[in-house]
Amino acid sequence: LDLLPGPRDRQGLPDRIRFWKSQIEEPNADRTFRVGLLYGPSGCGKSSLVKAGLLPRLSKRIDPIYVEATADDTEARLLRQLRRHGGPRQSTSSLAQAVSLIRRGRSISSDKVILVIDQFEQWLHANPLSPDLELVNALRQCDGGRIQCILMVRDDHFWMPVTRLLKLLEVSLDANNSSAIDLFDASHARKV
Repeated sequence: LDLLPGPRDRQGLPDRIRFWKSQIEEPNADRTFRVGLLYGPSGCGKSSLVKAGLLPRLSKRIDPIYVEATADDTEARLLRQLRRHGGPRQSTSSLAQAVSLIRRGRSISSDKVILVIDQFEQWLHANPLSPDLELVNALRQCDGGRIQCILMVRDDHFWMPVTRLLKLLEVSLDANNSSAIDLFDASHARKV
Protein backbone atom coordinates (compact mmCIF):
# COMPACT_ATOMS: atom_id res chain seq x y z
CA LEU A 1 0.00 0.00 0.00
CA ASP A 2 2.95 2.32 0.55
CA LEU A 3 3.54 2.32 -3.20
CA LEU A 4 0.21 4.02 -3.91
CA PRO A 5 0.17 7.82 -4.10
CA GLY A 6 -2.59 10.04 -2.78
CA PRO A 7 -4.67 10.58 0.34
CA ARG A 8 -5.36 7.91 2.95
CA ASP A 9 -8.06 7.33 5.54
CA ARG A 10 -7.54 7.06 9.32
CA GLN A 11 -6.44 3.42 8.98
CA GLY A 12 -3.87 4.32 6.31
CA LEU A 13 -5.93 2.84 3.48
CA PRO A 14 -5.42 4.71 0.19
CA ASP A 15 -8.56 6.35 -1.22
CA ARG A 16 -8.38 4.15 -4.35
CA ILE A 17 -8.68 0.99 -2.25
CA ARG A 18 -11.15 2.43 0.27
CA PHE A 19 -13.52 3.50 -2.53
CA TRP A 20 -13.92 -0.02 -3.94
CA LYS A 21 -13.74 -1.77 -0.55
CA SER A 22 -16.60 0.28 0.89
CA GLN A 23 -18.73 -0.18 -2.25
CA ILE A 24 -18.18 -3.95 -2.29
CA GLU A 25 -18.73 -4.44 1.45
CA GLU A 26 -21.97 -2.42 1.42
CA PRO A 27 -24.78 -4.94 2.08
CA ASN A 28 -27.63 -2.71 0.89
CA ALA A 29 -28.03 -3.11 -2.87
CA ASP A 30 -29.59 0.35 -3.13
CA ARG A 31 -26.40 1.98 -1.83
CA THR A 32 -23.87 0.27 -4.06
CA PHE A 33 -23.35 -0.82 -7.67
CA ARG A 34 -24.32 -3.85 -9.73
CA VAL A 35 -21.53 -3.54 -12.33
CA GLY A 36 -18.54 -1.25 -11.85
CA LEU A 37 -15.72 -0.11 -14.10
CA LEU A 38 -12.04 0.36 -13.27
CA TYR A 39 -10.25 1.89 -16.23
CA GLY A 40 -6.96 3.43 -17.22
CA PRO A 41 -4.06 3.23 -19.63
CA SER A 42 -2.11 0.04 -20.21
CA GLY A 43 0.57 -0.44 -17.55
CA CYS A 44 -0.98 1.87 -14.94
CA GLY A 45 -1.35 -0.92 -12.36
CA LYS A 46 -5.04 -1.79 -12.47
CA SER A 47 -4.36 -5.51 -11.98
CA SER A 48 -1.86 -4.96 -9.17
CA LEU A 49 -4.17 -2.53 -7.41
CA VAL A 50 -6.97 -5.08 -7.36
CA LYS A 51 -5.01 -8.31 -6.79
CA ALA A 52 -2.51 -7.01 -4.22
CA GLY A 53 -4.35 -4.00 -2.79
CA LEU A 54 -8.11 -4.60 -2.81
CA LEU A 55 -8.97 -8.31 -2.80
CA PRO A 56 -6.79 -9.28 0.20
CA ARG A 57 -8.42 -6.52 2.28
CA LEU A 58 -12.04 -7.43 1.69
CA SER A 59 -14.14 -8.75 4.53
CA LYS A 60 -14.19 -12.54 4.96
CA ARG A 61 -17.92 -12.47 4.18
CA ILE A 62 -17.10 -11.42 0.60
CA ASP A 63 -16.07 -14.12 -1.87
CA PRO A 64 -13.88 -12.63 -4.65
CA ILE A 65 -13.78 -14.36 -8.03
CA TYR A 66 -10.97 -13.01 -10.24
CA VAL A 67 -10.48 -13.98 -13.88
CA GLU A 68 -8.56 -12.58 -16.81
CA ALA A 69 -10.79 -12.19 -19.84
CA THR A 70 -9.96 -13.89 -23.11
CA ALA A 71 -11.48 -13.62 -26.54
CA ASP A 72 -13.38 -16.88 -26.38
CA ASP A 73 -13.61 -18.52 -22.94
CA THR A 74 -14.23 -15.80 -20.37
CA GLU A 75 -17.65 -17.23 -19.57
CA ALA A 76 -16.27 -20.75 -19.06
CA ARG A 77 -13.48 -19.40 -16.82
CA LEU A 78 -16.00 -17.52 -14.67
CA LEU A 79 -18.25 -20.56 -14.37
CA ARG A 80 -15.30 -22.79 -13.37
CA GLN A 81 -14.22 -20.28 -10.71
CA LEU A 82 -17.76 -20.01 -9.34
CA ARG A 83 -17.90 -23.79 -9.03
CA ARG A 84 -14.49 -23.88 -7.29
CA HIS A 85 -15.77 -21.37 -4.76
CA GLY A 86 -18.80 -23.49 -3.91
CA GLY A 87 -21.15 -22.11 -6.53
CA PRO A 88 -23.66 -24.05 -8.59
CA ARG A 89 -22.47 -27.49 -9.63
CA GLN A 90 -22.51 -29.26 -12.96
CA SER A 91 -26.31 -29.24 -13.19
CA THR A 92 -26.10 -25.52 -13.95
CA SER A 93 -25.56 -25.28 -17.67
CA SER A 94 -24.83 -21.58 -18.13
CA LEU A 95 -23.03 -18.74 -16.43
CA ALA A 96 -26.23 -16.69 -16.37
CA GLN A 97 -28.02 -19.49 -14.48
CA ALA A 98 -25.16 -19.75 -12.00
CA VAL A 99 -25.14 -16.00 -11.31
CA SER A 100 -28.93 -16.02 -11.00
CA LEU A 101 -28.74 -18.77 -8.36
CA ILE A 102 -26.18 -16.77 -6.39
CA ARG A 103 -28.35 -13.63 -6.65
CA ARG A 104 -31.31 -15.57 -5.23
CA GLY A 105 -29.19 -16.92 -2.35
CA ARG A 106 -29.32 -20.52 -3.50
CA SER A 107 -25.60 -20.98 -3.88
CA ILE A 108 -22.35 -19.99 -2.15
CA SER A 109 -22.37 -19.53 1.61
CA SER A 110 -20.69 -16.11 1.68
CA ASP A 111 -22.76 -12.94 2.03
CA LYS A 112 -21.68 -11.61 -1.35
CA VAL A 113 -19.68 -12.56 -4.43
CA ILE A 114 -17.60 -10.01 -6.32
CA LEU A 115 -16.69 -10.97 -9.88
CA VAL A 116 -13.58 -9.20 -11.13
CA ILE A 117 -12.93 -9.47 -14.86
CA ASP A 118 -9.50 -8.15 -15.75
CA GLN A 119 -8.31 -7.29 -19.26
CA PHE A 120 -11.94 -7.03 -20.30
CA GLU A 121 -10.89 -5.43 -23.58
CA GLN A 122 -9.92 -8.95 -24.76
CA TRP A 123 -13.56 -10.02 -24.57
CA LEU A 124 -14.89 -6.73 -25.96
CA HIS A 125 -12.61 -6.92 -28.99
CA ALA A 126 -13.73 -10.43 -29.94
CA ASN A 127 -17.45 -10.26 -29.20
CA PRO A 128 -19.82 -8.03 -31.17
CA LEU A 129 -22.27 -6.79 -28.55
CA SER A 130 -25.68 -8.37 -28.45
CA PRO A 131 -28.26 -8.82 -25.68
CA ASP A 132 -28.14 -12.58 -26.38
CA LEU A 133 -24.51 -13.07 -25.31
CA GLU A 134 -24.02 -15.34 -22.31
CA LEU A 135 -21.80 -12.86 -20.45
CA VAL A 136 -24.27 -10.03 -21.01
CA ASN A 137 -27.08 -12.19 -19.58
CA ALA A 138 -24.90 -13.17 -16.62
CA LEU A 139 -23.95 -9.57 -15.82
CA ARG A 140 -27.61 -8.56 -15.96
CA GLN A 141 -28.11 -10.87 -12.95
CA CYS A 142 -25.75 -8.82 -10.76
CA ASP A 143 -27.85 -7.05 -8.14
CA GLY A 144 -25.31 -5.31 -5.88
CA GLY A 145 -26.64 -7.09 -2.78
CA ARG A 146 -25.55 -10.69 -3.34
CA ILE A 147 -23.39 -10.41 -6.44
CA GLN A 148 -21.45 -7.59 -8.09
CA CYS A 149 -18.96 -7.29 -10.92
CA ILE A 150 -16.00 -5.02 -11.62
CA LEU A 151 -14.84 -4.81 -15.22
CA MET A 152 -11.23 -3.72 -15.66
CA VAL A 153 -10.41 -2.24 -19.04
CA ARG A 154 -7.86 -0.16 -20.90
CA ASP A 155 -9.46 3.14 -21.75
CA ASP A 156 -7.58 3.92 -24.96
CA HIS A 157 -9.68 2.15 -27.62
CA PHE A 158 -12.37 0.53 -25.53
CA TRP A 159 -14.34 3.37 -23.98
CA MET A 160 -17.16 3.24 -26.54
CA PRO A 161 -17.51 -0.58 -26.50
CA VAL A 162 -17.70 -0.49 -22.68
CA THR A 163 -20.27 2.30 -22.86
CA ARG A 164 -22.38 0.22 -25.27
CA LEU A 165 -22.12 -2.83 -23.01
CA LEU A 166 -23.19 -0.86 -19.93
CA LYS A 167 -26.16 0.48 -21.88
CA LEU A 168 -27.18 -3.13 -22.66
CA LEU A 169 -26.89 -3.87 -18.93
CA GLU A 170 -28.92 -0.76 -18.03
CA VAL A 171 -26.02 0.50 -15.92
CA SER A 172 -25.06 4.17 -15.82
CA LEU A 173 -21.54 5.18 -14.89
CA ASP A 174 -21.33 7.51 -11.92
CA ALA A 175 -19.18 8.28 -8.88
CA ASN A 176 -20.35 5.08 -7.14
CA ASN A 177 -19.36 2.52 -9.77
CA SER A 178 -16.39 3.81 -11.73
CA SER A 179 -12.84 4.85 -11.04
CA ALA A 180 -9.90 5.86 -13.20
CA ILE A 181 -6.34 4.78 -12.52
CA ASP A 182 -3.60 6.81 -14.12
CA LEU A 183 0.11 6.25 -14.59
CA PHE A 184 2.32 7.40 -11.71
CA ASP A 185 3.74 10.87 -12.17
CA ALA A 186 7.51 11.04 -12.70
CA SER A 187 8.43 11.88 -9.09
CA HIS A 188 6.30 9.07 -7.62
CA ALA A 189 7.62 6.61 -10.20
CA ARG A 190 11.20 7.47 -9.11
CA LYS A 191 10.18 6.92 -5.47
CA VAL A 192 8.69 3.51 -6.30
